[in-house]
Amino acid sequence: MTAAPLILAVETSTLSCSVALFRGDELLCERQEKETSHVHGKQLLPLIDDALKSNGIASKELHGIAVSSGPGSYTGLRIGVSTAKGIAHAHGIPLMAFDSLQVQAIAAADNHDWEAIIAVMDARRDEVYTASFIPQKNQLMFADPTRALILAPDLSAKILFPVLQKYTSFTGVCVIGDAAEKTERLVSERMPNATYVLDFPHAKHMHRLALQAFEEKAFEDIAYFVPRYLKEFQAGKPRDPLGLRTQSTP
Repeated sequence: MTAAPLILAVETSTLSCSVALFRGDELLCERQEKETSHVHGKQLLPLIDDALKSNGIASKELHGIAVSSGPGSYTGLRIGVSTAKGIAHAHGIPLMAFDSLQVQAIAAADNHDWEAIIAVMDARRDEVYTASFIPQKNQLMFADPTRALILAPDLSAKILFPVLQKYTSFTGVCVIGDAAEKTERLVSERMPNATYVLDFPHAKHMHRLALQAFEEKAFEDIAYFVPRYLKEFQAGKPRDPLGLRTQSTP
């Protein structure tokens, strides 16, 4: 009989930093820290160490490691992915990666029978990272793709979120994520009766995704895998109001 896989999950796409450990269908533990600024570089390894030690498990016993692939914070994703890749490489175990917004949406699906779930993550100003999902047979199906979206005041909710096209009422729609309050402030008049839930992605919500990926051997190439940032870390070209960068050298 094959032993149930022992998998570590790492989630660092927002200001929240979390790890989870599960063996097969059993969630052994989750550890999470949330701060007002990114301190993942200091928190992540101690959280992993605590999760393993509290269950009497050494990292060399892991069968796989899962991580959020983005979108999200450049700093958070870089630290999470680098750490996961390092552990995978050191112990020769597979790396699995999942969309951060899908992980976020699972939190809503696990707590309520929603008709549609819109995951939103803060991307500064009036912009969010977002993806929409329809729950079907204990799975979340992508309805709108993962993208960066400006919550423009002149666009209807059904233009902003095409998943809403078939709905005349939004009572069965959940908007969840760390940008839920911002989304509510900017679009609630266009989405009356929708439910807005402030939350962060949790590593424990990678559980089913990781088990399925492990069974299907849907692994990432450790050497070449990089996070999906969606936006450049430095947006646009450097400003040059005086034209000094374009002047030729005498």
